[in-house]
Amino acid sequence: MNSEDIISKYLSKSATGEEERFLLQWLEEKEENKKQFKEAYDLWLYSNALLTDDTEMETALARLKERISPSQKEERRASLPRFYFIRIAASILLLFVTGYAGYRIGNHREQPAITMNHLLTGTDGKGRYLLPDSSIVWLNANSILKYSGAFTGGERKVYLEGEALFEVKKDRKHPFFVETGGLDIEVTGTRFLVNNYPRRNRIEAVLVNGSIKISGGYFAGTAARILHPGELFTYNRQTKQTALYKVDTDHYTNWIHSKLVFDKTNLSQVIINLQKWFGVEIVATPELVRNIHMSFTVRRESLEEVLTYMSLTAPVSYRWEDDILYLFQKK
Repeated sequence: MNSEDIISKYLSKSATGEEERFLLQWLEEKEENKKQFKEAYDLWLYSNALLTDDTEMETALARLKERISPSQKEERRASLPRFYFIRIAASILLLFVTGYAGYRIGNHREQPAITMNHLLTGTDGKGRYLLPDSSIVWLNANSILKYSGAFTGGERKVYLEGEALFEVKKDRKHPFFVETGGLDIEVTGTRFLVNNYPRRNRIEAVLVNGSIKISGGYFAGTAARILHPGELFTYNRQTKQTALYKVDTDHYTNWIHSKLVFDKTNLSQVIINLQKWFGVEIVATPELVRNIHMSFTVRRESLEEVLTYMSLTAPVSYRWEDDILYLFQKK
């Protein structure tokens, strides 16, 4: 299948269920695909609202073709008319919420009884979404949340890859489940965070308020774990070890806000916040973080700018190794 054609057909609501599944898989393959899809949507939105004649539309669609696949000029000229369907599209399930970007794709054509929706965020994207039961979910960068269209049946179930903060609407008759591929989290109504990036060794669950029950494959043959507010549960995929800690939950949820503020904050808490804010894994020795406190604010600064500031104001150096950021004592 050709991604250009599928995007065009999806925007015009003429894509088949198989084509929608192909588009979803294509979006998940790499970040560049997500950027191309967003560009297609941006131009569709602009042209649908502002362009009034076919000449302007043809010019805009030519720009879209150039941005989506600059290496296939002959094929672009041959398939350009297909993009005229974009103009009559009534809507698209693409969400822009509170300044952050994400998008939703639903496959509902072939099996309407088991509709599956997908919420996705890119490298620089964070999103706030309303689920069918009025529960709220915040998705951090590079995350995917999958769920059935209307939470049909006796339970509400979602599958997460990445990181999300849930604010679940209370409904004891319909428990809410978060699946992470072997680890299940059950709740009736509460606020909690789950971190499940597939490329990282550790899965985390942090309870802000209420209570959650953790079970699933990792607990085979053992009792489920009940979490209480202010507790962090971790599972290491490699060692199969679990751990439970008391934490300040604000450090795990601050990434949903517009800025980070540190006021004589211990480096260990700074690291936790920066990991969530920039979507990176940071490692530092206990000796380094024990006696270092820092004060600064992060708004739109890049991670490199933050690291430069830290190294100038504290005895901290850093290096990257296999996509992991290591902090160590400056010599």
